[in-house]
Amino acid sequence: MIPPEAMGGMDASMMEMIPPHAMEGMSADMIAEMPPHAMEGMDPAMMEFMPPEAMQGMDADMMAAMPPDAMQGMDAPMMEFMPSEAMGGMDASMMDMMPPHAMQGMDADMMAEMPPHAMEGMDAAMMEFMPPEAMGGMDADMMGAMPPDAMAGAYGDMLEALPPGALEGMDMSMITSIPL
Repeated sequence: MIPPEAMGGMDASMMEMIPPHAMEGMSADMIAEMPPHAMEGMDPAMMEFMPPEAMQGMDADMMAAMPPDAMQGMDAPMMEFMPSEAMGGMDASMMDMMPPHAMQGMDADMMAEMPPHAMEGMDAAMMEFMPPEAMGGMDADMMGAMPPDAMAGAYGDMLEALPPGALEGMDMSMITSIPL
């Protein structure tokens, strides 16, 4: 087994040479030792093989360095293990590439860490999979950044979980998108 501290010298070109199935051996400690720029070499196939527990080693800088298409390999168990603060590195292009079912792993703390501009990548399918409690991390800026048609995936329990301040970010186009 590779000692975690050996990962400190990893860069994007080295990451690109790792066969996707080799990611099965990654641990949270190994990921945590990698410099953020190493994540530039991550791809969807690598993410698909990474054990969900390894995501505990991620931080916001690593997330921000990841190519958006790597998010295609994300799933709900990986999201469940991701530290909340890592979501601070998300952007709209990453959200746009994430499979909707991955949203099942979101919680309110993760949502609260996401920058508002990341919500520009949200869509109705993602909303359908998001647990209602995740909406507790939303604020008015996040709601205002979300495309209005994303609310077509919202449902009753989800709307009830929204903090009152988040509602201030909604406009009439969002409200009319909500299925009643």
